[in-house]
Amino acid sequence: MKQIFLFIVLLFSSINIYSQTLKEEYKDCALQKYYTQDYQEAIDYYSKIIEICPKDSVAYNDRGFVKELIKDYSGAIEDYTKEIEIDTLFADSYFFRGMAKSKITDYKGAILDYNKVVTLEYDNADAHYFMGLAKFELKDINGAIADYNDAISIRNTHNDAFYSRGWAKEQLKDYNGALEDYNSAIHFDATIPDYYFKRGALKIKMKHNKEGKLDLKKYNELLLFNKTNK
Repeated sequence: MKQIFLFIVLLFSSINIYSQTLKEEYKDCALQKYYTQDYQEAIDYYSKIIEICPKDSVAYNDRGFVKELIKDYSGAIEDYTKEIEIDTLFADSYFFRGMAKSKITDYKGAILDYNKVVTLEYDNADAHYFMGLAKFELKDINGAIADYNDAISIRNTHNDAFYSRGWAKEQLKDYNGALEDYNSAIHFDATIPDYYFKRGALKIKMKHNKEGKLDLKKYNELLLFNKTNK
């Protein structure tokens, strides 16, 4: 009887070791396919990992991420949801699902996910920022500004949050506040064409035509630079 029991233990141990070895091989193959942009093949390898390790939350996350790259947002959301079922306290899962929901214009669903992220990790500046973007799309301008404020208070160099807050303030006709935010965005990253376009257009709106034209010139220069240096 003891020999049978020992045989069963050794058998299950061998199966587990084999599964883990195979899992690592599939993981390496998936990463190689990801780096060579063979995204469908990467997805296939992650699916193989899930077949042998159905509770592997990381595999669901990684497969969801690659599905987003091929614009299979519904499939990505399904994978992130499955990952959340396995690990309900992993903030990144909610964050990625929120981003995928935003891409299919499910902004209310995205906000729920971003709220979950900041509940788990309040100091996640990007979650506050993307929640602001979703609220802006729903015409909740003041709510968006509040979220951008939170993002900036957590990371005071968050250039995208300054830029987006400037655009939100502009909708409320707070032109001076918008201009300050565009200035901050450019201060922290002077390489993004849209920052200059928005600031230039605003300056012209505020009758600062000469300065506005300089910003629009810079906008076109950066566009040309980016095009010729791809």
